[in-house]
Amino acid sequence: MRKTIPLGLVILASSLLLLAEPNFGLNRSRMITFSDSVTIGSQALPAGDYKVTHVMDGDKHIMVFKKGQREFRIGCSMAPLERESPNTRFIYEQRGNTKVLTGMVFKGDNFRHEFEPQP
Repeated sequence: MRKTIPLGLVILASSLLLLAEPNFGLNRSRMITFSDSVTIGSQALPAGDYKVTHVMDGDKHIMVFKKGQREFRIGCSMAPLERESPNTRFIYEQRGNTKVLTGMVFKGDNFRHEFEPQP
Protein backbone atom coordinates (compact mmCIF):
# COMPACT_ATOMS: atom_id res chain seq x y z
CA MET A 1 0.00 0.00 0.00
CA ARG A 2 2.80 2.40 0.85
CA LYS A 3 4.42 1.95 -2.59
CA THR A 4 1.09 2.46 -4.36
CA ILE A 5 0.53 5.98 -2.98
CA PRO A 6 3.90 7.45 -4.15
CA LEU A 7 3.51 5.80 -7.55
CA GLY A 8 0.00 7.23 -7.84
CA LEU A 9 1.32 10.69 -6.94
CA VAL A 10 4.08 10.45 -9.57
CA ILE A 11 1.56 9.47 -12.25
CA LEU A 12 -0.79 12.29 -11.22
CA ALA A 13 2.02 14.89 -11.20
CA SER A 14 3.26 13.74 -14.62
CA SER A 15 -0.24 13.94 -16.07
CA LEU A 16 -0.71 17.47 -14.74
CA LEU A 17 2.60 18.59 -16.24
CA LEU A 18 1.64 17.21 -19.64
CA LEU A 19 -1.73 18.94 -19.51
CA ALA A 20 -0.13 22.26 -18.51
CA GLU A 21 2.33 22.20 -21.41
CA PRO A 22 1.14 24.45 -24.26
CA ASN A 23 0.24 22.58 -27.43
CA PHE A 24 0.29 25.69 -29.67
CA GLY A 25 -3.03 24.74 -31.22
CA LEU A 26 -1.61 21.54 -32.69
CA ASN A 27 -3.99 19.57 -34.89
CA ARG A 28 -6.74 22.12 -34.29
CA SER A 29 -8.40 23.42 -37.47
CA ARG A 30 -9.92 26.81 -38.04
CA MET A 31 -11.63 28.45 -40.98
CA ILE A 32 -10.26 31.73 -42.33
CA THR A 33 -10.99 33.90 -45.38
CA PHE A 34 -8.54 35.89 -47.48
CA SER A 35 -10.41 38.59 -49.39
CA ASP A 36 -7.36 39.11 -51.65
CA SER A 37 -4.62 36.81 -52.83
CA VAL A 38 -1.75 36.64 -50.36
CA THR A 39 1.82 35.36 -50.30
CA ILE A 40 3.02 33.26 -47.38
CA GLY A 41 6.68 32.30 -47.46
CA SER A 42 7.31 31.56 -51.14
CA GLN A 43 3.75 30.42 -51.92
CA ALA A 44 0.96 32.52 -53.44
CA LEU A 45 -2.50 31.65 -52.13
CA PRO A 46 -5.55 32.83 -54.08
CA ALA A 47 -8.33 34.70 -52.29
CA GLY A 48 -10.96 32.50 -50.68
CA ASP A 49 -11.90 30.36 -47.71
CA TYR A 50 -9.29 28.08 -46.14
CA LYS A 51 -9.25 25.40 -43.48
CA VAL A 52 -6.05 26.01 -41.49
CA THR A 53 -4.49 23.27 -39.36
CA HIS A 54 -1.31 23.47 -37.27
CA VAL A 55 0.66 20.19 -37.54
CA MET A 56 4.16 18.96 -36.76
CA ASP A 57 6.60 17.43 -39.24
CA GLY A 58 9.27 15.99 -36.96
CA ASP A 59 10.29 18.99 -34.88
CA LYS A 60 9.06 21.57 -37.42
CA HIS A 61 5.81 23.50 -36.99
CA ILE A 62 3.75 23.54 -40.20
CA MET A 63 0.55 25.46 -40.98
CA VAL A 64 -1.56 23.64 -43.57
CA PHE A 65 -3.90 25.88 -45.60
CA LYS A 66 -6.48 23.81 -47.46
CA LYS A 67 -8.87 25.17 -50.09
CA GLY A 68 -10.90 22.44 -51.79
CA GLN A 69 -8.38 19.87 -53.00
CA ARG A 70 -5.44 22.30 -52.95
CA GLU A 71 -3.14 22.24 -49.96
CA PHE A 72 -0.39 24.72 -49.04
CA ARG A 73 2.14 23.80 -46.32
CA ILE A 74 3.99 26.69 -44.71
CA GLY A 75 6.70 26.43 -42.05
CA CYS A 76 6.25 28.59 -38.97
CA SER A 77 7.63 29.32 -35.54
CA MET A 78 5.81 30.24 -32.36
CA ALA A 79 6.15 33.54 -30.50
CA PRO A 80 4.56 33.89 -27.07
CA LEU A 81 2.11 36.71 -26.35
CA GLU A 82 1.76 38.42 -22.98
CA ARG A 83 -1.91 37.44 -22.74
CA GLU A 84 -4.68 35.61 -24.57
CA SER A 85 -5.66 37.28 -27.84
CA PRO A 86 -9.17 38.81 -27.82
CA ASN A 87 -9.52 38.33 -31.58
CA THR A 88 -8.10 36.66 -34.68
CA ARG A 89 -5.71 38.85 -36.62
CA PHE A 90 -3.30 38.66 -39.51
CA ILE A 91 0.07 40.45 -39.74
CA TYR A 92 1.02 41.60 -43.24
CA GLU A 93 3.94 43.32 -44.92
CA GLN A 94 3.65 45.04 -48.28
CA ARG A 95 6.64 44.11 -50.48
CA GLY A 96 6.30 46.00 -53.72
CA ASN A 97 2.97 44.94 -55.20
CA THR A 98 2.83 41.80 -53.08
CA LYS A 99 0.88 41.43 -49.84
CA VAL A 100 2.89 39.04 -47.62
CA LEU A 101 1.38 37.35 -44.57
CA THR A 102 4.16 37.21 -41.96
CA GLY A 103 2.13 36.17 -38.92
CA MET A 104 -1.23 35.09 -37.59
CA VAL A 105 -2.89 35.06 -34.15
CA PHE A 106 -6.12 33.20 -33.40
CA LYS A 107 -8.67 34.37 -30.86
CA GLY A 108 -8.04 32.77 -27.47
CA ASP A 109 -4.41 31.83 -28.21
CA ASN A 110 -1.46 33.16 -26.24
CA PHE A 111 1.06 32.77 -29.08
CA ARG A 112 1.62 34.09 -32.61
CA HIS A 113 2.38 31.91 -35.63
CA GLU A 114 5.31 33.55 -37.48
CA PHE A 115 5.84 32.35 -41.03
CA GLU A 116 9.25 31.57 -42.46
CA PRO A 117 10.48 34.38 -44.73
CA GLN A 118 10.75 34.05 -48.49
CA PRO A 119 13.98 32.39 -49.67
